[in-house]
Amino acid sequence: MSEDLYLGRQVNPGSEAPGDPLRLDRSDLLTHGLIVGMTGSGKTGLAVVLLEELLRQGVPVLAIDPKGDLTNLLLLFERLDAAAFEPWIDAEAARREGKTVAAAAADTATTWTRGLADWGLGPADIAALKAAHEPVVYTPGSNAGVPLDVLGSLAPPPVPFDEAEEELRDEIGGLVAGLLGLVGHDADPLQSREAILLSNLIEHGWRAGRGFSLEALIASVAEPPFEELGALPVETVYPRQDRQALMLGLNNLLASPSFENWREGAPLDVERLLRSPDGRPRLSVVYTAHLSDAERLFVTALVVDKVKTWMRRQGGTGELRALVYMDEIYGYVPPHPANPPTKKPLLTLLKQTRAQGVGVVLATQNPVDLDYKGLSNMGTWIVGTLQARQDRERLTEGLTGVGLDGKTVDRMLDATKKRVFLLHDVHRKVPALLQSRWAMSYLRGPLTREEVSRLRDWPSIGTSPGAAEKPPSAASADEARPVLPPPFEHRYLPKYGGAIAELHLLVKHAARYQGADERVAVQAWPLTGETAAEALEAEPFAVDEREVATAVPPSLRYGALPGWLASGADREIARALKARLPDKLAVTVFQDPASGESSEPGEGREDLARRLRDGGTSGAMGKVRARLDKKKSDLAILEQEVAGRKQEKWLAVGEAVLKNVGLLFGRRRTPTGVSSVLTKNRLEDKAEARLEALRREVEDLARATEIDPDRFVEVALAPARGGVNVLRYDLVWVY
Repeated sequence: MSEDLYLGRQVNPGSEAPGDPLRLDRSDLLTHGLIVGMTGSGKTGLAVVLLEELLRQGVPVLAIDPKGDLTNLLLLFERLDAAAFEPWIDAEAARREGKTVAAAAADTATTWTRGLADWGLGPADIAALKAAHEPVVYTPGSNAGVPLDVLGSLAPPPVPFDEAEEELRDEIGGLVAGLLGLVGHDADPLQSREAILLSNLIEHGWRAGRGFSLEALIASVAEPPFEELGALPVETVYPRQDRQALMLGLNNLLASPSFENWREGAPLDVERLLRSPDGRPRLSVVYTAHLSDAERLFVTALVVDKVKTWMRRQGGTGELRALVYMDEIYGYVPPHPANPPTKKPLLTLLKQTRAQGVGVVLATQNPVDLDYKGLSNMGTWIVGTLQARQDRERLTEGLTGVGLDGKTVDRMLDATKKRVFLLHDVHRKVPALLQSRWAMSYLRGPLTREEVSRLRDWPSIGTSPGAAEKPPSAASADEARPVLPPPFEHRYLPKYGGAIAELHLLVKHAARYQGADERVAVQAWPLTGETAAEALEAEPFAVDEREVATAVPPSLRYGALPGWLASGADREIARALKARLPDKLAVTVFQDPASGESSEPGEGREDLARRLRDGGTSGAMGKVRARLDKKKSDLAILEQEVAGRKQEKWLAVGEAVLKNVGLLFGRRRTPTGVSSVLTKNRLEDKAEARLEALRREVEDLARATEIDPDRFVEVALAPARGGVNVLRYDLVWVY
């Protein structure tokens, strides 16, 4: 198939007569494009024609739709009969024209049939276009179309953080700016304490492989998992009392009933936005007409940031791989100094996506709506009728700045009118006047949220967006895979080799014990009981993190989900882990009464005994051996002392006997030397008592150096206070 996009016919600037068909090489859009024109210029119709042509040629389109016009791309009626058009006729407009809805539908069908025929198009072309792609309308914050799980963007990225640090930080910046915009806080990434704290919290979690629910993010604002921001303590930079306002703002989002829809729906996965499960290109319309200005900025920033991160992981190509189109960009890429969260990612796409095959086309009524840096990165300009003089001057300045003659630009701008545009393409030698062809899609005008909801069920649309977004079945034919609450995704762990998988809570944690190094472990708890806290009372088992996979095992059946695992389960699990995990991580260690040495957590009796034997002269056992040597030396000295005492005593006895010989013969009446003998005897008794005690002490120490594991006693050891850190937690199917 030709790579040319059939946009319409050339028009002679002088005579305004139509000429040859005008075709645009789709690869020209790699240098991006701008469509400008006032209301009534036919700008939206030209944009629809451009997107139809891309979809006919198999190029996926991601369209951001702040007004609701791009939903018209789903109004393709290959029969071109009145019955197909009638449900979409504006009854009030028909009444103003003095027609019934049925009559207006018949007239519209006739007009569309003739209009297409004038351009060589008909029912077969509409049928081919419908068959070539799959349309989906996403409605973040609403179930009118396919809900979009916007807060799923807080989930950890699919790549290690260090491998995509720059783009992931940009993504975090856009996410934080959008969130703060919703709660009315400043989002300056260099000056705003709120932005700095939230960015650091999300990066800290993502680096550990852990995402956030909004509940978990609020809890982390209250108790950050780090102590410093930059070189200063968190409490100095952003005291808890000051953080209260941010916590309340985020909590108000969480508490709002309408915000629940933001947490449900299809994941914000660019690959799924661009391709259907069967490989066909998708038209993904992200409809934001129902949102407030702050909400639109938030959603648009998230979508564009996701595209940017996805784009940087793609290989280089010279072909147009996908197109990002945004209608009515007023306020999204404004001139300096305005800096909404959408500006940086959109400018980055305009500067960097060409090599990866991603084109960007923006549309606006006024060129002054767009930052000059954006204009300078656009190679294709399609300019319709302009109303304001400053708009014309801005476009003239830009076009003459790329080498066009000023008089030629003025003459061609004068020739623009409804559906007639000035086309400047850097890949063409000269500019041209373009009359856009008739759109195959019915240009009904902006659809309301209620009308978008009808798209899902209207048979003539051909593809139900709701059906298009049903996840592919990963379960067996006998049993469907249960739906996990956000932000959890399905993970699998082979353990028993069974055919039925039961859901477990997978926790990676770090625990620090008194006198021991920090231990990091991964464990899985079966989800039994009626609460998350009760589940932690079950017996866990150790898990090798490398064995956990996201690939769906074939022919697997699934156990039932516990009743408490519903919306908000992430918050309940986080609370249960904080309250119960320290107790669950208490371990039994072995202590040697002789040396006072204890085993490390996980070290058995024999391991401790071996370590004590191998300790040599170091460690606790080395100290015991040193004490034994010292006591043996003291014992030898004391034994000599006792022997000396005995000798002194007997010498004193002999001396006393000699001195008292006179008593026997009546020469003396009073004995002498007796007190000396008694003193020597007392000293000998004391020395012998000390000697006996020292011998017993030496015997005890000698036994202590003979390591006997049976003498070790069991002691319960809890983690140090504040020594438990949950690194990540997930749900995993164990089979």
